[in-house]
Amino acid sequence: MIPWYIFALVAAGAIGVKTVLQKSELKKEHSLDYVVAMSLIAMIITLFLWPWVSWGTITWSVVGYIYLASILGSLSIWLGSKALRHLDISLVSPQEVLTTVFTLGFAYLLLHDTLTTLQWVGVGVLLLGGLMLTRDSFVNTHSFGWLVFGKGEKTHRPDQVIFYEILLLGSMVLLSLASIVDKVILNSTDTITFIFIVSIFLFVNHLIVYAIVAGDVRQIPAKVEHLGWLLVFIAVLTTLSRLAYAEALSLAELSLVIPLKKSSILIATIWGGKLFKEDHLWFRVAMAILMIAGVWLVVK
Repeated sequence: MIPWYIFALVAAGAIGVKTVLQKSELKKEHSLDYVVAMSLIAMIITLFLWPWVSWGTITWSVVGYIYLASILGSLSIWLGSKALRHLDISLVSPQEVLTTVFTLGFAYLLLHDTLTTLQWVGVGVLLLGGLMLTRDSFVNTHSFGWLVFGKGEKTHRPDQVIFYEILLLGSMVLLSLASIVDKVILNSTDTITFIFIVSIFLFVNHLIVYAIVAGDVRQIPAKVEHLGWLLVFIAVLTTLSRLAYAEALSLAELSLVIPLKKSSILIATIWGGKLFKEDHLWFRVAMAILMIAGVWLVVK
């Protein structure tokens, strides 16, 4: 039997690569256009899982929980994409490790998950590394950054930056809540059945949002064609990450899976920062090594 942490690492790797490619696409496209097009392709890919769906495990209760998870996930994906489009990837990706904090809190309150002392140390190291990776961006973005991280050159940036960081925070909270619901669902059905149904719901939800915000849904096929084959590759990585994450979640506690999954920020921050020519790459590499140590403590 494959250990749960292998699935979590596969999910992390796929998410890290996907995030960099997603940033590349979002530099050219509006976030909602991208989200709907990607959801459509991801849904089409998951339709090939039809022969392995366990129809006998599907009840109205399971469907209800899956739809609740899809609502939370849909909003999280949209808000996160808007933040990623307008902020540096080396700011967004490290901050996303704070999802771990929200998830652990919700898991403790709702699922009664517990960690050993050593695992808590590992989670703390992960959080420290993620926060340190945001140091320069935080200082340069916020007028109060020096109060937290010490002296730094503050750059006056538009209030829109704060707005998109609030969207990112909302995305992380919603994703944490969705993770709790995911865990409940996977106690009643299998990974493939869950991903098959939730991918359909995610597309439907994004289509509804698109109809409300943009109005004309008939332009979606043109958006998919314009985005090209890179979108298909991103959708494949998205589906792979969802399957691997769900399988890990079905085998281990949520409070173990989420920190390891969030090691995806190493790829996104280092590769994305270099690709988009962002500053302080060597500092971020050092923090990446620190976070790898944190991952080792979590799974030990």
